[in-house]
This record gives sequence, structure tokens and C-alpha cells, in this order.
Amino acid sequence: MFSNNLTLPEGSEGLPISEDEEIICGEYETYTLARFLFIFVSSWIALFGTSGNLFLLYLFSARNYPNTPPTLYPGVLAILDAIICAMYIFLFGADAAIVFLHIKSLFVLYYIYVIPAFVISRITQLAIPYMLIFATLERFVWLAGDMRNRILKRMYSVQGRYITMAVSLSCCVLLRMPTAFATTIYEYPKCEDFFRSKTASAAPWVYENVIYHYYDFHLLSIAQTVFPFFVLLTFNVIIVKKVANMDFSVHKSSVYSKNSLNSTQQSSVYGQQAVPQSPSLMTANENSSLGLVARRNSLRRTNPAVKSAIYTMLAIVTSYLVSNTLHLVLTVLERSKSDLLIHPEDPNLASTFHTVFSDVVSFVYMFTSAIRLVIYYVCNPAIRADIKAWFSDCCVGRKEVKDMPVNL
Repeated sequence: MFSNNLTLPEGSEGLPISEDEEIICGEYETYTLARFLFIFVSSWIALFGTSGNLFLLYLFSARNYPNTPPTLYPGVLAILDAIICAMYIFLFGADAAIVFLHIKSLFVLYYIYVIPAFVISRITQLAIPYMLIFATLERFVWLAGDMRNRILKRMYSVQGRYITMAVSLSCCVLLRMPTAFATTIYEYPKCEDFFRSKTASAAPWVYENVIYHYYDFHLLSIAQTVFPFFVLLTFNVIIVKKVANMDFSVHKSSVYSKNSLNSTQQSSVYGQQAVPQSPSLMTANENSSLGLVARRNSLRRTNPAVKSAIYTMLAIVTSYLVSNTLHLVLTVLERSKSDLLIHPEDPNLASTFHTVFSDVVSFVYMFTSAIRLVIYYVCNPAIRADIKAWFSDCCVGRKEVKDMPVNL
């Protein structure tokens, strides 16, 4: 997401600079007025996304929910989405302001926090798809009903959710921690242009280390982009089919009940006498009752609250798949060293297409995190009621918000 600001172009890999050749000034990306305005507006959207996700976290943590509904994964996702939006401002928004507006104080501050911010963004990018996978799998378990798999039972117990979340986040931190040592700040004291006197890029040892190259550019790319894409896509298809089948079963059950009621009414109208039932008929009636219980269980699992929670997560995952698809296309182009990404005159510079497409991918990635509150408002009636109640109370000066049951 933010790698285009902090790594050298793909074409420069394996072309180390000669010791006799001295670089006077560092390279930096240029900003046209159109690009600056695009990132400026995007930064305001990111600010809204940061505030919106923190507000979601407040709703998840401050409300009293009956039957301890699972709000852990939505809460963690809200934190991660807020971080993504904040890092967009710190990295993209600040960089655009420095280069286009020539703010020296921001330039100095930028190179104090840029490496930690970049590492945090990379950790967050790796963690989000796996939190989505766990949340989507949880919705699938809801649809499946009683869990017979011991692993799933342990994973989605109250304690199991916290353990799964802690282990997965710890793995993401450990996997992305080498990025902190692989990125460094280069200083150019002889450069007359103050805004080119520093630049952040890959450390010298990165270009010589084949193991790290495959680890970062291949293994982690698969773990962050390719694997979650196919897993989430598969889960989405399965859940959509299962919800459709359950809706059909509930509709069929309602039609069956209506026909049975009509038949009973007709029997009473024509004065038919009750006939003693044989044991086989009683067994059939018992089986019919069991089937009715099963249909009621299916109806319970597809009640409006549960269905709205499922549709909300489906919308979130779908938005992520859109951004991940663009990211996957960019990754393939970069790994294949496509000519589309290379400047026609200088092979060491990125092409206009590469710059624009990278900006679009970064924006879409941030945008899908920024609109989480909008998705909840549109897809989840309970959350929508909470948001309206909160703003209503703010307008009239109330301090307390009524507790409402919410299924997430």
C-alpha cells in the first residue's frame, strides 16, 4: 500500500551504485496539481475513516449486548482500519504536503516517524485479511448451527477468540518486523535542495540478500494478497449459497404449513371424524415434528438480526476483495517487471502509469477501510439505530444512550 514511497523502482534492483559514484541529492516523487489535490481529498476521506472506525470501536465496546455476542473480531477490524486510514495521512498526505507546499518543519518531522509508520502499516495490511477470515468463518459457523468440529469449538469459544486473535496478530508482527531493519534513511549533506537532502529506501544489504528478497517479495506477498483473496472469495460464495438455500427452505416450510392449515380447516368444515392413528402414522408425525423443529432452527439462524450481521460482513469482505484484486494486479505487474511500469526515457524511474495506478490502489485500499461505518449503517439496522440515537442524543444534549440488543 505505502511501498511506492519507500522503495526503489523495480528496475533498479540488482544495480548497486559504484563506490566512486557520489550521489549529491536523493530522488523523490513529483506532484502535479492534480495529483496533490487527489491525495489532499483522499487524506480528508482517510480522516473521516479514522474517526468513523474509532466510533465503531466505541459502539462495540460501550454497548451492552445480550448473550455475549461476538464483537471481538469486528472491534479488532475497526482498530486496524483506523490505523490504515491514519497511516495514509501520515505517509501519503504528509509526503504530498512536503513536496508540493515545501513545509520544512513537516519534512523534519516526517523523517522522524516515517520508518515506524511504514512498519505499522505493513503489519496492519497483513493482519486485516486474517481478521476478515476469522470473522467470516464465524458467520459461517452461525449458519451451520451446532459445531461438531473440536477445533472450531475451541476457536470460537470466548477464550478461544482471544487466543486466536492474539496469536494471529503476534505472527503478523513477527513476520513484518524485518521490514524495520530493511528500511533506512539516506542523508545527502551536500545537496542544495533541502527537500532532497533525505530519502527513505531499502537498506543496502536488501539488494544483496536473495533470501530476504524471496521472503518479502514472494512469500509475504502470497500470505498477504493471494492466499486471503482465494480463501475469502471461497467463503463468500459458500455463505451466499447457504443463505439462499436456507431462505428457500424457510419459504418451502411456510408454504407447507399453510397447506397443512388449509387441509385442517377443510376437514373441520366437512365434519370429518378423527381417525385413530396407527403406530406407523404416529412415528411419521413425530418425524414431521422433528422436521418442523429443524426448520425452526434454520429460521432462527436466518432471523433478521443474524442475516444483517452476515450481510454486513459479506459487504465488508466484498469491498476488501475489490481492493485486493487491484493490489494483486499491481503485484503481478511488479513481479513480472512489466514495461508498463518503466519510464520510457529513464529505466530507473517509474512510469506515469505506475505512479497513477499505485496511487489508485493505495486510495482504494484506504477507502475500503474508511467506509466501514457506512457499510454498517446501510447493512445493519441495529447499528444504524445506535448511530441515529447517538447523534440524536448529541443534538439534544443527552449524555446517556439507551442500550439496544445488537448482533454483529
